[in-house]
Amino acid sequence: MKPSASPKLELETLQQELCREFDRLNAVHFAGRLSRPEITVSARKIYGGYYQPRLHRIVVSWQGHLDHGLEETLNTFRHEVAHIVHPHHRAEFWTLAHTLGVTKRYASTPLAARPPRQPKYIYVCPACGKKIFRHRRLKLSSCAACDPKFNAKFLLKLIAPEILKIPQ
Repeated sequence: MKPSASPKLELETLQQELCREFDRLNAVHFAGRLSRPEITVSARKIYGGYYQPRLHRIVVSWQGHLDHGLEETLNTFRHEVAHIVHPHHRAEFWTLAHTLGVTKRYASTPLAARPPRQPKYIYVCPACGKKIFRHRRLKLSSCAACDPKFNAKFLLKLIAPEILKIPQ
């Protein structure tokens, strides 16, 4: 997939553009009844966006903007504005979303693949010696290769709590 020809803005300029877009949508479609949410551009989010009702915040992806441009970001933003009124994806949500100018159901995926995460934890079965690589710490687990049900005889032992390279 090629990057969009749509212009790309600097972070602060993008945030200002999204605020202007919210004000425009609010005036045209809601007669000013909606209060402006906190609008955040996230460097952590890889693509798309979301609306957090409890915080009354819309978050959109900075990487998505860099990969696909302003039109994609505005499309995602309008989708999230529709969630202020309809938190679900039922028919009335899509009716409102299309009225607001949403042209796609899903955000475009990132252009560059994310590198795989390295596991933080390595466990070993005391009976068979099988190693299990995990990203999250296990509380109480046994080796499924030795017994599919939990069995204390095959309790996994933590051998490496730090990030290690996986042997290939």
